[in-house]
Amino acid sequence: MIPHIGEIDKFFMEIKVVDNKRFSEITLGDEVVKEVHRRLYKNHLREILRASSKKELSDLLLKIDIKLARGLVYKWLSLKGYMRSELTKKLKTYKIDSEAIKAILDECEERGYINDKKEGRLFIERQKKRGFGPQMIAFKLSQKSPDLKEMVQVSDDEQSVAIQNWIEKKTRSADLHDIKVKQRLYRFLRGKGFDDPLIRKHLFVD
Repeated sequence: MIPHIGEIDKFFMEIKVVDNKRFSEITLGDEVVKEVHRRLYKNHLREILRASSKKELSDLLLKIDIKLARGLVYKWLSLKGYMRSELTKKLKTYKIDSEAIKAILDECEERGYINDKKEGRLFIERQKKRGFGPQMIAFKLSQKSPDLKEMVQVSDDEQSVAIQNWIEKKTRSADLHDIKVKQRLYRFLRGKGFDDPLIRKHLFVD
């Protein structure tokens, strides 16, 4: 590939493709100023190469990142709800600057487009319907947003209903009085994240 070269502050800026072919490096002299997503940045290269100072280049790259982040986030949010941490992770895969990410996500929160607590509640309800217990739901939610795991509330009655449903489903062709079947069910229900005392109550207490 023939590099794009522009003179900036008596240095040369060179845009070149890195090994994974998805990103390009914007370099100023020997310094890598920024790694950018090739497809997203392809329409901005001429503007970048016209920058006349390092500060102008830095300000321009931030401006472009904000514009790109806005377009990506609004597109994603038009399809489904996301938590702030999920959007942050997605934007970072495109090498969007952290300052640009914060600016756009703050904007979306102010406009009500991002609501972590609302998304957290919806996530919890979906996981309940899928038959998961509070321990697993809290773990999965913490993977999305650590601050929200305290929101997980599953009553003993809710757990008991779910545990009984799993027992009935898993013992249609098995003898529940068989200790090995009970032990296998115990491990399964623990893996689903139900509270240990409730599992034992359903399996081992007559």
